[in-house]
Amino acid sequence: MKLSAPARQPMPPREHRSSFIEKVRLDFEQWKQDGVCARAQSLNEAMGSNYFDVANPHHFAGDLDSAIVLIHLNPKRNPNQYGARCEHVTFDDYWQAYEKFGERHYGPKSSGKHKSPFDHKQVRFLKPLGVIPFVEDDERGNLRRVIDEKLQLELIPYGSPDFNFHGKLIENLKPFVEDIIRLICAVERKHIIFCGRVFTKLLAPFSRPMKTHNFRLEKNDGTWTKHEFEIVNIMLQSGGEDSGRACILPQFAKQGYPVGRYGQKLAELYSEN
Repeated sequence: MKLSAPARQPMPPREHRSSFIEKVRLDFEQWKQDGVCARAQSLNEAMGSNYFDVANPHHFAGDLDSAIVLIHLNPKRNPNQYGARCEHVTFDDYWQAYEKFGERHYGPKSSGKHKSPFDHKQVRFLKPLGVIPFVEDDERGNLRRVIDEKLQLELIPYGSPDFNFHGKLIENLKPFVEDIIRLICAVERKHIIFCGRVFTKLLAPFSRPMKTHNFRLEKNDGTWTKHEFEIVNIMLQSGGEDSGRACILPQFAKQGYPVGRYGQKLAELYSEN
């Protein structure tokens, strides 16, 4: 009688964390030694173009175990920035550069020259959630906190000028989505936020829909936004089982809207089924 193979046991949550670290390490070592990341090369070959930068991978910023996670598509990078040499001496140096990204740019020992409208936007957006301990009248401290006390993940760690969401790209993103979901669900989170409309399609095979909220936002002058905003509540799934509540914010990257009020609506509606 032929015995069937034993069922494959799911990987323990902390091993997903270790697996992520090893993928980051492999990219770093290939970049350091060869000047290119093999996984980025394979992705470009599958797409039939040099769409993504094959050097200088940017996987994350902040605290891997943070209660709040924001997931973006990939780092924005112009082609004239492609192929940068690795200036980090060791993997630990490279890891610390991203784990303490906020400290390096906004901490007491920073030059004070770093300017980022996006970081200010993050403070305004995340403040209503009450997860990060922002401090009144401490602008640079809050800019440091909004980076180092949350986890920001890039679905694809390789830079590009934009994100041309077409068939070939969609077909090759499944392993990246699976890796991100495993990492996110490896520890308990209070908020899991996917930034961008394309995640509604990307996450469809890995989640079940809950409730979509549509609303307008009040602007600072008392009028209301012309277009509606959305919060798409979903339940992430891994191995066919529910693994964590999350949401998609299709308009997160939109310019010029009252971002703090978008954060307030998220605080109100995140837990609604």
